[in-house]
Amino acid sequence: MKLFRSFALASAGSLVLAGAAGAQTPTLHETTRQMPGVQCSVTAWDYFTTVNGTYTMQYGGGTSCAGNVGQRILNVVPQVSNIVNGELLWFSIGGDGLFQGPTPASPLRLGGSRTAVASHIYRLLAYGQVTMPNGKTASVTVCASCQGTQPTLSITPPSGWVYTWPPTTVNMSGIPCSVTQIGASFPNINNTPVMNYGGELSCAPSVTGKKTLQIAAEVAGPGPNRFNYYTITGSTLSTSSTTSPFLSLNTGRTVYIGHPYRVIATGTVTYKGKTTTATAHSLTAGP
Repeated sequence: MKLFRSFALASAGSLVLAGAAGAQTPTLHETTRQMPGVQCSVTAWDYFTTVNGTYTMQYGGGTSCAGNVGQRILNVVPQVSNIVNGELLWFSIGGDGLFQGPTPASPLRLGGSRTAVASHIYRLLAYGQVTMPNGKTASVTVCASCQGTQPTLSITPPSGWVYTWPPTTVNMSGIPCSVTQIGASFPNINNTPVMNYGGELSCAPSVTGKKTLQIAAEVAGPGPNRFNYYTITGSTLSTSSTTSPFLSLNTGRTVYIGHPYRVIATGTVTYKGKTTTATAHSLTAGP
């Protein structure tokens, strides 16, 4: 099943002459804003230049917090404007949004590039959200070069088409522990196709040894066996070694419509001098 949507309607915003590709020389537009109530910030940037003879929009965003505390989410969304019934509207450019999180990575940065049309007007939005250790959540949307009314994005609730894949569980050999990949869902968040995925390691209370858990996303591609899975760079998330009987990880990242993905969850337990590892993975999952 595939989703075909080259442009998705976004909120109306102010006219940004600085984003008119044909009217500008190669200039970096960069804006940073603080999240309300926390010592965290979000940055959005874009840059128009010619790459191998092709006019190109390069763009990105980042978010970070003092002390690197909390769990961060970042969504970077390039948009293009058009006049509809006499009104200026902004449209998210399908397939070019970037998403990652929640993750403890700090700073968390995402960047990309796409072909630009010199006569079009573009802008770049970055949405950052942080959940602090005390549960407090803060967020802000930053526009790289907007003037006047500032646009906003929100990832809750996710909108658009959602595809899901069920969980799978593997029992560890010789000890009462199991590893689960908790399934994957594929919502559109701020018009960006996203894969949410996670894993769990569960042991009986009697298993008091050290435990770790790792999750990763893989994408299928050509290889020696004609069809191989490859770990996506930046998709791996791990816990620290702990004696807790239950470990859980969840995160998300941008995906491409029509590509086959799968989720990998690997648990390791060291107990009574023996180390046991088990891996659970989904069947092919993806929109």
